[in-house]
Amino acid sequence: MQNPPPILIQKTPTGLMPYGPHSGPMLDKLITGQVLTAKPRKGRTLPRNAAYWAGLHAAIENVDAWPTTSHLHQDLKRLCGYVDVYHNPLTGRDEVRVQSTAFDKMGESEFAAFFRLAQMRFAQQMGFDPWTVGRAA
Repeated sequence: MQNPPPILIQKTPTGLMPYGPHSGPMLDKLITGQVLTAKPRKGRTLPRNAAYWAGLHAAIENVDAWPTTSHLHQDLKRLCGYVDVYHNPLTGRDEVRVQSTAFDKMGESEFAAFFRLAQMRFAQQMGFDPWTVGRAA
């Protein structure tokens, strides 16, 4: 017999909620008063990642400043300070590299903080929020 998948919960503004299609029914089967052990997942959620990239797509569709979402992503990381300074022995100069936001390099909490900062900084610099373009107010 296979082990069942773990029960996943997500912190929301209204409290803890089941995450994924199997977690709700599994929670419903628990007796009242049952205590669970929870630990934050290291990985990011796909919806937050998708929302970030959707905003980048909306941005490049509404502004001619970047040829691709990757170019905008690099500029946002630099603008938000997600950079490392290193000494390049080939050029003899200090250079700046933007940090990675890859799933295995940046967890959910850090990515959420980066996303909020990138959204705020973009809106401050460009005068609109591409993450709200097309959504009803």
